[in-house]
Amino acid sequence: MEEAIRIIGGKRKLLVLRSLLLNGPQRYSELHRTVAAISPKELTRNLRELTNSGLVVRASGTGQMVQYDLTKLGKELMPTFKKLLTWGKKLAV
Repeated sequence: MEEAIRIIGGKRKLLVLRSLLLNGPQRYSELHRTVAAISPKELTRNLRELTNSGLVVRASGTGQMVQYDLTKLGKELMPTFKKLLTWGKKLAV
């Protein structure tokens, strides 16, 4: 449990992962728009940490276009996110 919290814990890592799970591969600017209230510095740090943990891959496209996407390991979080979403909706009532 501690290892999982270390990897996906933090202020907005879960929101970055959620955005990639729901929207698929995204450029940095797209991620910055879809993750509410995150500074560019924080987004860069979170993407670097998630990449180093093997959950996100940074892929270069044509020209200077760079996209971020989930790895197979990162995509395995989908059932967990669905359960968290359901749980969160129950609390919001």
